[in-house]
Amino acid sequence: MASILIVDDDVGIRTLLKDSLESDGHEVFGFISAEEGLEHLNRYDPDLILLDLNLPGIQGFDFLQKINAEKRSIPVVIITSNNDVGSAVKAMKLGAYDYICKPFILDELSVIVQKVIDSKVKDEHIAFLRRRTQYSDTERIVGDSAPMQEVYKFIEHVANTSKTTVLIRGETGTGKELVAKAIHYQSDRANKPFIDINCSAFNENLLEAELFGYEPGAFTDAKRRKKGLLELAHQGTFFLDEIGDMAVGLQAKILKVIEKQSFRRLGGTQEIRVDTRIISATSRNLEECIKKKTFREDLYYRLNVAVVTLPPLRERNGDVLALADYFLTVYNHEFKKNIQGFSDDVKSLLTKYTWPGNVRELRNAIEKAVLFETSDKITINNFKIAGLDSSKNINFLISSSNFNLPLDGISLREIEKALIENALISTRGNQSKAAKLLKISRETFKYRMRKYGINYGQNQMKLFV
Repeated sequence: MASILIVDDDVGIRTLLKDSLESDGHEVFGFISAEEGLEHLNRYDPDLILLDLNLPGIQGFDFLQKINAEKRSIPVVIITSNNDVGSAVKAMKLGAYDYICKPFILDELSVIVQKVIDSKVKDEHIAFLRRRTQYSDTERIVGDSAPMQEVYKFIEHVANTSKTTVLIRGETGTGKELVAKAIHYQSDRANKPFIDINCSAFNENLLEAELFGYEPGAFTDAKRRKKGLLELAHQGTFFLDEIGDMAVGLQAKILKVIEKQSFRRLGGTQEIRVDTRIISATSRNLEECIKKKTFREDLYYRLNVAVVTLPPLRERNGDVLALADYFLTVYNHEFKKNIQGFSDDVKSLLTKYTWPGNVRELRNAIEKAVLFETSDKITINNFKIAGLDSSKNINFLISSSNFNLPLDGISLREIEKALIENALISTRGNQSKAAKLLKISRETFKYRMRKYGINYGQNQMKLFV
């Protein structure tokens, strides 16, 4: 469905065009003058304008010039009784898409209208396909471990279906968006848009406006019509990241989109039909969310059709070094460097660390290391992991089976502090389990946490002072 603006002072022509185009499923607005048409353009962005040249007041050529002056990329088809070559040439120089003389044949006009709309949609798709090139060049799923082999099989299987709803589960930072993109670009929707939104990044009202778009006057600041992201994803894929954070009220509307493939803009009355595949992702336990009434059970069952759970990095034995090499290549290119690899102690740290932030944490660590490294290899002095005191690479040393006391000595206090931190990271903040790892009581463990000012939050270490 396209939005079409007709500007023609002949009521018969306007009515004829409006009835014909609406029967083709388009939304049509008709006006008698250029002044009324320009007022409409202050609030709406139509997909096409059908314009008469001989109008009361502002003439058609002046209307066309005003659109060009405002750099409005709206295709215009001239429909006029002026059949002289000069008028046609002038219209084309002013940016008109086509020039049709009255009387015209409705079927021929319908073909031209569809051609213009298809061209406009193609241009929009090309803009989104630029993201595909970026994805192909700089983002890949890396790893040959057994858990990842199962993920690859899942991607291959569901990519062969064009409408099946997909749910991707896994901890934060495991690469859920990459899996969604891989499914899209291996499917028959690959040449159509991949649109994504993070549901946790917006409040409920803003998220609703982004998803569905709005009509002028839908709320205080809605001056112009805005298409929603779901509408832009027509014929492509729509990725709802962290859908477990979506407000319950919005969940009902998403359920309707999945089941009926239609929705209404905010403040609108017209049903907009879309053909888009919904892929969603979450790091939350949706079953627990259902029990707490923060996630709709009917939506859960609708999403829970094709499901894959991504393994955390600590369970992907052998993939860490491959990922590190890949990110090294990426950031060598970005920072115009030629670092050849990692020192042995960095490799040992890479494989021994549990990476609670998963692939995202590893990527950030490699990025920082490449940025500050000055030698031909990433050294332990420039390899920093957030939350670990690596001033003397204590965490690496104490976790290494071939630990050797440094010749310049080491602080026993710092070793004990690092042990406490490592235990907390390994147990994801569970103090009782961390105390057992160090074979001390929980009370002693808590005392030493206070002693060293250690406070383990959900995702990182923080100091009390």
